[in-house]
Amino acid sequence: MVAPSSIKSIAVLLAVMFLLSGCLSRMITRPTVAIQSVQVTGLNPAGATLTFLVDLENPNGFGVTVKAFSYSVYLSDHLLAQGEMREPVSIKGRSVASIPLPLKTDLQEIVTGLKSLNSSDMADYRIEGSLKIRSFFGRLEFPYNRTGTIYLRPLRFLRPPSGGA
Repeated sequence: MVAPSSIKSIAVLLAVMFLLSGCLSRMITRPTVAIQSVQVTGLNPAGATLTFLVDLENPNGFGVTVKAFSYSVYLSDHLLAQGEMREPVSIKGRSVASIPLPLKTDLQEIVTGLKSLNSSDMADYRIEGSLKIRSFFGRLEFPYNRTGTIYLRPLRFLRPPSGGA
């Protein structure tokens, strides 16, 4: 038979663990995602590869490991590509890790996205998703959403012809 004092100790320990687990997200400052650059790095008849150079900043005084980095990329509000990077990235405290994020998309997705553009060589993009990190506080997930502009001149020949014969 288990002693009553052991049951009380276990109950108190479980209560403290429950309370602390709710406070974890307040004990760690959310890592930030910043798009450093976007380039068209591959182009063929089947599609294109866009490479986003992404800076992951850890503002905390301790290191974290990004275990998964999910993303969805939109060009002028049209979903262009989505995926997840599962290769762990360790980021020391108060530092930044730059990672290339290659996104492959098929030609039809590019053309559909470009149809919504006028004759501009620039387009708005949005990248959103979540970071799953591990630190000594445990495993946490943080959503992110960033926007910017991409230079599309290398894709100009893919644009559908505009009015007239």
